[in-house]
Amino acid sequence: MILYFGLELDDLVFPQHPNTRGGHHHLGPQQLLYFLEAHLGLIGHPANNDHLRIEQYRQALQWFLQGEPTAFFARSFAADQLATATTLLAMRDELLLAAWDFQVQADLPERLRVLATIEGCFHPPADPTENAFYLPLSAGYADRFCTVLEQLRAGATIALDQIYLNEPFDLLPSPHRALFRHFEAQGIPVDPLPEPAVPSLENDLQAFQSVLLRRPSTTPSPSLRGDGSLLLLVAKRETEAATFLARFLRHNPRFRPVCLIPEKNRALDDALIQDGLPSLGILSASLARPSLQILKLISTFLWKPIDPYKMLEFVTLAVKPLDDELGRRIASQIAATPGIQGEGWRNMLRIYFEELEEKAVQDRSINPAAIRAQYEFWFERPRFPASGTVPRTEVIQLFAELQRWAYAVYEDSNGREKSLLVLSEQARRITDLLEALPEKDSQLSHLELERIVRTIYEPSPVLFKERQVGHLPHLHHNSAIIADTDDLLWWNFCRNEPDYFFSRWYQSEYHYLTKRGLSLRRPDDDNALLLWQRPRPVLRCRRRLLLVLPERVNGSEVYPHPLHDELEACFGDLTPITYRIDEEASRTAFAAHFRLPERIALEARQLGRPRAFLHCGEPEQLVENERETYTSLDALFYYPYQWVFRRKARWRRSTILSIVSDVALKGNLAHRLFEWLLKEEDLGTWDRLRTEAWIQQRALSLLGREGAVLLMYGREPDRVSFIRRMQQSAWTLLSMLQNNAWEVLGTEVDLSGEFMGLEVKGKADVVLGRGAERAVLDLKWRGAKRRENLIRNEADLQLVMYSRLLEPREQWAHTAYFIIEDGVMVARNQLAFREARAVSVDSDHLAINERIWAKMQATFRWRLAQLGEGKIEVRSEATLTDIELDYQEENWQELLEFPTRDAPFDDYRSLINLLD
Repeated sequence: MILYFGLELDDLVFPQHPNTRGGHHHLGPQQLLYFLEAHLGLIGHPANNDHLRIEQYRQALQWFLQGEPTAFFARSFAADQLATATTLLAMRDELLLAAWDFQVQADLPERLRVLATIEGCFHPPADPTENAFYLPLSAGYADRFCTVLEQLRAGATIALDQIYLNEPFDLLPSPHRALFRHFEAQGIPVDPLPEPAVPSLENDLQAFQSVLLRRPSTTPSPSLRGDGSLLLLVAKRETEAATFLARFLRHNPRFRPVCLIPEKNRALDDALIQDGLPSLGILSASLARPSLQILKLISTFLWKPIDPYKMLEFVTLAVKPLDDELGRRIASQIAATPGIQGEGWRNMLRIYFEELEEKAVQDRSINPAAIRAQYEFWFERPRFPASGTVPRTEVIQLFAELQRWAYAVYEDSNGREKSLLVLSEQARRITDLLEALPEKDSQLSHLELERIVRTIYEPSPVLFKERQVGHLPHLHHNSAIIADTDDLLWWNFCRNEPDYFFSRWYQSEYHYLTKRGLSLRRPDDDNALLLWQRPRPVLRCRRRLLLVLPERVNGSEVYPHPLHDELEACFGDLTPITYRIDEEASRTAFAAHFRLPERIALEARQLGRPRAFLHCGEPEQLVENERETYTSLDALFYYPYQWVFRRKARWRRSTILSIVSDVALKGNLAHRLFEWLLKEEDLGTWDRLRTEAWIQQRALSLLGREGAVLLMYGREPDRVSFIRRMQQSAWTLLSMLQNNAWEVLGTEVDLSGEFMGLEVKGKADVVLGRGAERAVLDLKWRGAKRRENLIRNEADLQLVMYSRLLEPREQWAHTAYFIIEDGVMVARNQLAFREARAVSVDSDHLAINERIWAKMQATFRWRLAQLGEGKIEVRSEATLTDIELDYQEENWQELLEFPTRDAPFDDYRSLINLLD
């Protein structure tokens, strides 16, 4: 057997020996360990047990702090126990690999003494009767490697014929150097791989290689020839470069370079697939998998108040342990009223499960009981205050159910949904870690639980398309090229290396261990290895090197690779080898050596001005409806195109599944509170204290059901301010009702009647009575100034409409706006409310209402006449001039005053801007 060992050979290697499964093996550190264990009979160690080792080491640190509460890691441990355990465990493993015996001696540096003392608790006491703390530590990479080395030194043998090392021997970690020295002592040849050939300075590529090898050219100032051996492809974005390269490779089928693709970037593979070329089969490792998002989101079901943002993310995931249609309806409900178990929530559930039972009669595959049980498990489970703790058993139950569901769906998909298998495994690890906690940690805080999940949370590698026959050879790391190649394509020639190397160890600790013949890895060693690995792709290329340099990757600006700096420092002007995809002038460098795909110039089309009028070829289709609402009539009066699009074309706005804005949320909550308040009995006897107490009690209950956003961490000032404002406004309104002898007749009152032969419906927020008099109030959260302007301009059409529809219809009811945020009543006069902010104190509201009603009727007839001709007005700021020119002969005195601005909250604004 022949082994090829390299620090970066655990992944793809070029070239792969055709007899890899027989006598040739390319191995990195992990694969080498598996190989040795298999041949020594040491297999069987649990894979991916780092999470358990971290928890075990955390418990050991906790035990140590009981005896030495001022240990060097005490403050870090208090801030983040798992992170501290992770770091110290890594230090312990490094010392173990360096062959330290963890013996406590007099001159031992403090941190080494602490680590040696902690190590003692992982070994059983010599005397079984001794009452000593003992905690077994699961074997990790370091423990297993040391076991292998001990077995070999004890006489175990492996039949190896040859070992080749990719990196120089001195750059290898000390445990690997010890391993290969042992093999050499057993008579097994250990040799370096052949170095790249020495360049002869015949072209640009060899000149660059000579610079990297620190063999300067014989000429004092070398310059680039542009001979095609070294090419630099520059693009604005990596997607643009990928599209170009896919087409470029199709036009040059004989050019088959080895592709170096750092960070497993899929942009190039996607472009090759779309252009019909063989897939490279690159894995995509990402934390953005919908399945993995569940792992972070399900803890929100344990806490109260709920986090509506996380809840909304959960129910909108493409893959989730919840019925898709139920998730969509819950999402719509949470977006509008961010909370659970409110009145709207219960109505939504009742309707959904009634419909589900009806569907189940026709479709036997639907199981309403299972869907209901699924819903109840997640949404009707016990919750615990986020400022307190949750029982560990509740958390285990949650993640155990997630593990069961994920694995069941994976099996049902016949193994296609591999990300669900990863999710199931990660949920299992969390469960294992939770069960490994000591009994005294039976309660977990919010932060502790989040930290545990973050410890386990890992990217999910997904293969979107299998590797296809005829694919280009490719790899992902500079030093995974272990032999020369003719052509090389370096994709994303960008800076992705560490900026610095941090040492875990102090100089005193290095000095102590060095005196005892032990070697720890220093930052200088890591830097030397990086400098050796960096130029490997360039030095291994023999004929043509193509460097692809995008200016942005994944939308973020990137910097060129450090070797680009070497290029500039050596040659200065890189124009002879540079080709910018978006610049035709730089085409020469490529066109001399390759067939380039033709550039297709897209014709620029300038959008004209929007049309002032649309014309319908079948005007009879635009007849009025049998019934209307005030909202639809308002659109017909002012913006006819909205009425046509909504009522005739039936173009409706789709639901945007995002939490409602704060202004809209507070308005909705305020409406609901006032609706409940005004239904209470004996409001005429209430005083300020009773009103404020009622608001305080009902507001907190309402927020949990429909306004959980205001209960979240950091929103206390907003919540307190909202409740105080509600208390002030509620008492202001009640005192106005009491002072002016008004009685509440109803809230959210349905109104109906006739307008120009049409049935018209509406809903009044509040209807008041005072003897034979009536009043209609419209509750608004904010906008006092805007409502004043509506009344002043006689544009308060909604209130006039409701005043006419309200019984008795032979008299006009009083109308007013109550602005909740300001606690202000805005009205035309003060006949109904002496405290109102009157727009015109002496105005005759009866005459004004009659005038507005007549204008509404005249405007309605005028708009219907336009529609009868197939003429649809598109009113906006851009079309206003054309509309006014068309209307020069109209009698404006009889019609409503029309707006001169774009419609607010216009669902069709983008559409009308395209109508030219």
